[in-house]
Amino acid sequence: MFMLALSMIVPTVFIGGCLYYLIFTLLAEHFVLPDVIARDLLPVISRINFLLVIGLPVFFLIMITWALVLSYRFVAPLERLEEDIRAIDEGDYSVRLKIDHDHDLAPIAYVINDLVDKLDSSRGAKP
Repeated sequence: MFMLALSMIVPTVFIGGCLYYLIFTLLAEHFVLPDVIARDLLPVISRINFLLVIGLPVFFLIMITWALVLSYRFVAPLERLEEDIRAIDEGDYSVRLKIDHDHDLAPIAYVINDLVDKLDSSRGAKP
């Protein structure tokens, strides 16, 4: 989860910082702006700074929440499958893998359930 959040936050901060530097610092330093334009530009820069200070933490919270949702969506079924397969490996043939029909791992779960059914029936057939 940490790596997913980090992989979203670092590029965002880097690209945002580069754009911010390019737009405001380079334009202000390298172009000779008349005093009238500079005087009108400073309030705009101050307002953008304020919006960034307010907006970036909210944006990061939204990204972290989205990362949690995604990680739960991907990791939770794998953890359930691992627990069920471990129980089957320990000899509990009554366990069946439960997974949503629309999940990508559903075909694997069906094959494993069929295998467990065959193992259970062959175990029951032996005296």
